[in-house]
Amino acid sequence: MTTLTETLPPVEPLSVVEQQDYERLKTSAQHGFTELAFSLREIITRKLYRQEYPNADAFCEAEFGRTRQWAYQLIDAGRTAETLSNFGLQLQNPKQAGEVRKAAQIIEKASPTAQQAFARVIQKITLTQRPDTMQINSVAEVIEQIDAAGVVEDPDTGEAVSVESLAPERLDAILRENVTTATYERVKRQEQHIHASIQARNSSGRGGWTNWCLSYAQQHLTDTQELRIVVKRDPSGNPKAQALVMDTETHQAVASGETADWLKKAVMNLVEEVNG
Repeated sequence: MTTLTETLPPVEPLSVVEQQDYERLKTSAQHGFTELAFSLREIITRKLYRQEYPNADAFCEAEFGRTRQWAYQLIDAGRTAETLSNFGLQLQNPKQAGEVRKAAQIIEKASPTAQQAFARVIQKITLTQRPDTMQINSVAEVIEQIDAAGVVEDPDTGEAVSVESLAPERLDAILRENVTTATYERVKRQEQHIHASIQARNSSGRGGWTNWCLSYAQQHLTDTQELRIVVKRDPSGNPKAQALVMDTETHQAVASGETADWLKKAVMNLVEEVNG
């Protein structure tokens, strides 16, 4: 009787430097989330675990009791923290890193002038190296708008002036004025979201968001309008839902919420849209 045995490829031994790095990185991973993210990135990318574990999944499970997907999420959060640390900011945890990921991407792609202005303004506005999520996003949002246009409106004259032509002190003052407005608008949007959530939660019937659909149809739809919930697959094959109000005569959307991963969120996005 012949037994077939699977032959695994030989494992390349760690060099002396790799072994030292592996031990050092495993130790530094205990210090904080940014250190852990960096250590995981190095260990997984360089496969420094290979003499102890067959793959990254086994390494993460044995060393941290977590999955490889968890490691990749943490590595991504670490990259965000690393980007913003270049501008003097210290993120508190992976959750905050996730909330300011887009802001970090905006600043990373911005022009050198905009990047320098971001570093100065965020410190002046917050007076700390650890601003909150809203502050970071507000400044980044203004930076993105101004950097894309290449000009900024002077609040004193109302004229559009080139960003590059302004002295740093003057640019900072204009940015701070714009950030104050952006922050206010962001707060108002958040208040509207909270109000919509409470409104849906307090509605009677089988679930707040489903009852909201019926109430909205009764109170606001015309004879030629329909409230639709459309579920389709995105290019990656994932299901996405969107709630919208359609005019059946013109076949145009009267109002539409952003797409979402689940039905309730899709309806809540429409609630925010129609509430203005």
